[in-house]
Amino acid sequence: MLCHVTRPDSVVMEVEVDAKANGEDCLNKVCRKLGIIEVDYFGLQFTGSKGENLWLNLRNRICQQMDNVAPCRLRLRVKFFVEPHLILQEQTRHVFFMHVKEDLHNGHLRMGSEQAEELSALLAQAEFGDYNQNTAQYWYSELCGEEPSTATIDSIISRHKALEGSSQGSVEYQALQLVSSLEHYGVEWHWVRDANGQRLAIGVGPEGIAICKEDFSLVNRVSYPVIQIATQSGKTVYLTVTKDTNDSAVLLFKLISNRAASGLYRAITETHAFYRCDTVTNAVMMQYSRDFKGHLASLFLNENINLGKKYVFDIRRTSKEVYDHARRALYNSGVVDLMSRSGSGERSSPSRSPSRDDQQDEGLDCGSCQQSRALQERLQKLREALLCMLCCEEEIDAAFCPCGHMVCCQTCANQLELCPVCRSEVEHVQHVYLPTCTSLLSLTLTDNHQHRSSSIPAPIHRDMDSPHSRSATEYDHKMYHT
Repeated sequence: MLCHVTRPDSVVMEVEVDAKANGEDCLNKVCRKLGIIEVDYFGLQFTGSKGENLWLNLRNRICQQMDNVAPCRLRLRVKFFVEPHLILQEQTRHVFFMHVKEDLHNGHLRMGSEQAEELSALLAQAEFGDYNQNTAQYWYSELCGEEPSTATIDSIISRHKALEGSSQGSVEYQALQLVSSLEHYGVEWHWVRDANGQRLAIGVGPEGIAICKEDFSLVNRVSYPVIQIATQSGKTVYLTVTKDTNDSAVLLFKLISNRAASGLYRAITETHAFYRCDTVTNAVMMQYSRDFKGHLASLFLNENINLGKKYVFDIRRTSKEVYDHARRALYNSGVVDLMSRSGSGERSSPSRSPSRDDQQDEGLDCGSCQQSRALQERLQKLREALLCMLCCEEEIDAAFCPCGHMVCCQTCANQLELCPVCRSEVEHVQHVYLPTCTSLLSLTLTDNHQHRSSSIPAPIHRDMDSPHSRSATEYDHKMYHT
């Protein structure tokens, strides 16, 4: 089965999976192509028959969830947003940045004028590089909803000039830090109607549920600890909450379809589990429904039989568990790609991890070893810089005209209508020859010190901040009754 998966930067990836594959199989293949280990932050979305945005359930077959239209059209999206310093991989940070950039462009995240000025400069540096009056464009009006004055433009230009020489990774990290401080960062929106028929926007986020009017002005805020029970019946989702007077109140939200209601119900419970709990409990992991045959089989054969199960939730790890899992995976693979605390955007320099056999040399760190490690890291960056930014397999050998950007191989470039860097229209693709590519990609280091330092995994620094700034609370099993 062929799946067309659209990334947040509008680049379409082709993924081929088995006809009976689950959603998890497709997501894992997409993240593997992008080199992402922190898969749990992401999900695959598709559009339902009534235009609703739905998350693909990772534990169910793809063919059971989507219409029989080939190829399957999916969107790679960030499902759970975390603070930037908790993201360990540069690839993951980049996808987060692209998703946030898309939300900013669509007006889903608004901010004050001071924040808009700073973010406009950061976005311009990330997209166009160092300041150039002929190419610089700023997003101020999209960020705060008003046209900039001459003084505001001068201020943005001054901030942009101050970023001269900053790497793209550093600027993206700073932009994510700024956006993560906004009120609606990481909030997933659902359109509903209340008991009186009034149209509302329900925002499900890390701290709780925000109930807003159509213009996103806040009506009410419900924190997770006050929710007693969340239930779904058809197109309606009910929330039983505790009021300040210790009385209970039931909030009713009616959605456009049963699937949209199921999506809101899943969002509330999965988001609570991901951000607020230390581990995913069995009360969530075992949530499922059955088809008719499966229901009969469970009655007459075995209650625990897997026949006919359709899982309601597909969350496997909490934010704490995702962070710990990624650190272990990076450590075991010998990769260190952590952001420095200063937010400079540079990778933490790997240090040698002494084994039991060579603990006697623990205190020795000669200049040649340091030099070889630095050379090895620079060589790796050169190799990555010369690979196609889309497939990450072939060498760069094509240029987009007329903009002139060279970031893709010929095969990938021929499939694009817009330049992935500046978004300008591509009139034609020019084949280019970079004679240094092959020699650099096949470059090897034979020095003993270099071989030794590159073959030993570098340890992950253990003094980083704890991934949880929020207090974890236990599950109330009643909240997940269906």
